Amino acid sequence: MDIFTFPDKAAGGFGYAYLAMAVLFIVAKITLSKLKKADKKAKEEVARIEMEMKHENLNQN
Repeated sequence: MDIFTFPDKAAGGFGYAYLAMAVLFIVAKITLSKLKKADKKAKEEVARIEMEMKHENLNQN
């Protein structure tokens, strides 16, 4: 069975394939949402550090 070929319902015994595909899509969705959240958090952290560095540089001058 190909990864992109859906099993034939008439053949029977392929219910596990549909469940596996559904689980795969759910895991992919969760993974992508976690990666997007982590990326956003990292960008906010970088911005915060840059602001602190600018503030320190202004205080030193």
